[in-house]
Amino acid sequence: MSVTSKDLESPKIRIVKAEIKSNINSEKTVNLTPADVVEYREHMFRDSVEVLMVISDTGNSLDGKSLSEGLPLTTTEDFELEIQDIKERKLKMNLNVNKVTPFLQTTQRENILLTLTSEEFIRNEQYSSQVNKRYNGKISTTVKEILKDNLKSKVKDENIEDTANNFNFIGNKRKAFYTIRWLSKKSVPSEDGKLGDSAGFMFYQTSSPEGLQYNFKSIDSLFAQKPKRKYAFTGIPIAEVEKYDAIVIKFSSNLNLTANKKLRSGAFNTKLIIFDPFNCFYQTIEQKSEETEGGTTSAGKNLPVLNEKFVQESTRTTYMIRDTGTIPTGDVKQQVEKNEEQSFEVEKILNQSIRRFNQFECSSMEIVIPTDFDLHIGDTVEIDPKSLRNKSNGEIDKIAGGKYLIFALTHKISENKGSTTLGLIRDSMGRKVEGNSSMME
Repeated sequence: MSVTSKDLESPKIRIVKAEIKSNINSEKTVNLTPADVVEYREHMFRDSVEVLMVISDTGNSLDGKSLSEGLPLTTTEDFELEIQDIKERKLKMNLNVNKVTPFLQTTQRENILLTLTSEEFIRNEQYSSQVNKRYNGKISTTVKEILKDNLKSKVKDENIEDTANNFNFIGNKRKAFYTIRWLSKKSVPSEDGKLGDSAGFMFYQTSSPEGLQYNFKSIDSLFAQKPKRKYAFTGIPIAEVEKYDAIVIKFSSNLNLTANKKLRSGAFNTKLIIFDPFNCFYQTIEQKSEETEGGTTSAGKNLPVLNEKFVQESTRTTYMIRDTGTIPTGDVKQQVEKNEEQSFEVEKILNQSIRRFNQFECSSMEIVIPTDFDLHIGDTVEIDPKSLRNKSNGEIDKIAGGKYLIFALTHKISENKGSTTLGLIRDSMGRKVEGNSSMME
C-alpha cells in the first residue's frame, strides 16, 4: 500500500528519545522529549548531518532551574536522539551540541534552539585530527585511514567505494575534511574504462539504523543506482496510483543552467596546458564533453545541447606542472627506478573531474513527500510529473521526469506530524529507460 498525503493527518511520528548529558557531571542527563520542533538535515555539500531542535523549557526538569542554568548548557554536550516515522522506521544517532540559541525568554519560560552535529564535525577542529603524515596507494584506502585514525569514525568498507588510481602525498597539517574533499577531485572510479573519461567522488554523511556513517562514492556510481522510490505529481489516473510509493505534496522544478557560468566553469569544453620540468615537455589538450560522454554514467538521456556557436572552443583553461618522480613508493632503489613515474596522471583525471563536477547539477527539483526515514542523500528516486501537453490522460513529462539523485534532505517534525523535503539533482536531461541503457524514451 502506497503512502499518501493523508498519512500526514495522523499523529504517528514521535520522538522516542532526546537525551542530553552534562559536561560537568556525566551521570546527569536530561530527557528533552517532547521537543516542540525537530528538523533533521542531510546535505551532500556539508561535512555533517545537522539537527535543529526547539526546546520549550519551564524549569521543571532540573529542580526548578532552567536547562541552560541547571545542566549547565555550554555546547559540545553528548546528545542521543531517536525518532520514529509513521511506518516505525527509526533515525537513531549520537550527536553533540554545536550551538545554543536562547530566544523568547520570560520569567516562566525559556525557548532554546539547539544545533546538533556529528562528533567528527567538531573533532575536525582539533590538532590531533590534522593530516600530517605521508600517504601512499589508493585514494579510497587513504580516505578510510583518515576517517578512522584522525576523526575516530567508524567506517564500513561498503560505504567507501574503491578508486582506480593511487596518489601519494604529504598531509602538511591540513584538516581532515578538507583533505578528503581535496582527494575526491582526484579520484577515478575503479570500473574499467573510466580512467581518461570520468573522475570525481562525493563525500557526505548519512544516518543508518546503526548510527551515523560517512560515504565516499563516485558521481558515476551515484547516478547509476536504481531508484529507491517512485513518486507521481498531479494528474495521475486513479488506476495508476498504486504503481507509486507516494504522491508528491509540493513540487518545484528548476533548470540549473546559467549559460555563462557553466561555460566559465568548464562544464562542457576544457583546455589543459601541461609542462614537465623533468624533460621540458609541453602539451596542450583540448577536450569536449561529448568525447567522454560514452565513458560516464548519467541519470538522464543526454547532456544539454547548446548553440553550436558557443561550443566550438574551450571555455576554461587549466595549467599544470606534471608531477614526475615525486615521493614514489618503495625503498631508495625502488624510488630511483620510479623517477619517471607520474604521481598524478593529470591529463587523464584533472579536467575530466572539473567537467564532471560542473555537470553534476544540470537540472533540479524540490519535492515534499510524507515522512520517510529510509531515504538519504546519495539515494536516487524516480519522478513522474504530468505533462502539460495533454490534460486528460495523465501523460508523463519525458523531459523533466525520470531519475534524480537526492543531494539535500530535511525531515521536519512538529506536534507529532511531519514531512520530508528532498532536493533532487541530475547531470543530464530527458528520461532514460531503466534496465536498458540503449533504450530511451
